[in-house]
Amino acid sequence: MEKDLDAEVFSFSTSIGDDYLLYPYDIWGSIAHCLGLARAGLLSEDEKDCLIFGLREVYRDLEEGRIDPSPFEDVHSLVEITLRERVGEVAGKLHTGRSRNDQVVLDERLYLREKVAECIEGVLTFESALLRKAEEYRDIMMPGFTHLQPAQPVLFSYHLLAYFFMLQRDIERLKEALRRVNVSPLGSAALCGTSLPLDRFFVAELLAFPRVQDHAMDAVSDRDFILDVLHALAVLALHLSRFGEEVVLWSTPFFSFLTIDDAFTTGSSIMPQKKNPDVAELIRGKTGEILSSWVSLAVTLKGLPLSYNRDLQQDKRPLFRAVNEGLGVVTIAARLVDHVFPQPERMRKALEEGFLTATDLCEYLVTRGLPFRKAHELVGRVVRKLIGEGRTLRDLVPEDFGEWAHLFDEGVRMVVLEENSVTRKSTFGSTAPREVLRMCAEGKAYVEKEKEEIAELKKEWQRSFRELVGEKGR
Repeated sequence: MEKDLDAEVFSFSTSIGDDYLLYPYDIWGSIAHCLGLARAGLLSEDEKDCLIFGLREVYRDLEEGRIDPSPFEDVHSLVEITLRERVGEVAGKLHTGRSRNDQVVLDERLYLREKVAECIEGVLTFESALLRKAEEYRDIMMPGFTHLQPAQPVLFSYHLLAYFFMLQRDIERLKEALRRVNVSPLGSAALCGTSLPLDRFFVAELLAFPRVQDHAMDAVSDRDFILDVLHALAVLALHLSRFGEEVVLWSTPFFSFLTIDDAFTTGSSIMPQKKNPDVAELIRGKTGEILSSWVSLAVTLKGLPLSYNRDLQQDKRPLFRAVNEGLGVVTIAARLVDHVFPQPERMRKALEEGFLTATDLCEYLVTRGLPFRKAHELVGRVVRKLIGEGRTLRDLVPEDFGEWAHLFDEGVRMVVLEENSVTRKSTFGSTAPREVLRMCAEGKAYVEKEKEEIAELKKEWQRSFRELVGEKGR
């Protein structure tokens, strides 16, 4: 270039404020690349040792805050220029066979696989909290809702376990995203590989990647793996938002199904009687930031020609924002579960409002030979009659059945009792107490298995980091 970069253009285009936190991964990947260059005969043993010593020294200085990153354009120039100051011109050999295009996407993949693992651990912690609460209050009954109207009796533990299974799907999505993240792009160079004899598989193994990306142009252009993670986080956030909403609703005087520990609420600046569910509201509110991160990156990627374009620099803000918010929300949501407490008496009273065992009565009449549609019509007519007379299903008499009075027997009186509703359920996945016990037992086994899998992955990555960077695993 004939001219130095304009100062305002430099300020406009710099990304160090966003990508600085990638420095451990940039150094980790650079050391692996250095070993790959030495294996290919492109670095002598002395040059290799000098570069690795320098990179480790730069890492320690950055960790201890002895380097000011602000003058640098991005994390790559920060590491490379600082390395040159430490070891001299040999630092220029480190970029052999490598472009910032494959370098940055490597940094992101190394960073993101760790963060996805942390997110999975956070979800598993949330699931464990739900299981504990479900077991502690296993026998409490409450209304189940459709359209936010009382529908049928369910166990409180059963309602909690619905979130467990939502979160199980979130873990599946995160694990699939992790599989796509955990692929090495290094060696793709700018867009079409290099003529130098670099062994991409050797370097991938050093960095504990199980696979190498097949196509160099695709590798440097690809940000699908970030979108996959953002999508998984967005759906997780939607589930957490629904949980937060129910905590908010159930803690109002109109429901009074839950009380929240004072430590997880706030007061009002003007109304001294207030106890506001701010934590649950923020869980609900932060969903927008995570959702918008996916949209932001998708719009950035829309219509980009192959291969690398500077637009891709904009992938980091939505990525970091969604990861930070996602981790924060799932962590506090797990703690919130331990600080909300059901109110059995209020839940019990709510069961008596809304004819919640009407469906049980329909199903009982079916067992007496009445077609379901006819039973549905009959029970609907009976309920309207009871409402008009200020009675409940517990007050039924044979005359209420009209022409079907001969179907009235002691079984009718039993099936309309709310406490019998859940025990009479017989299908797999129902609110029956034995099903809740099964779900809790299988849920605990699932959580332990998933924790072990993630721990093994993290151990492998930490071993790679420790062997290459010479420090404790991150």
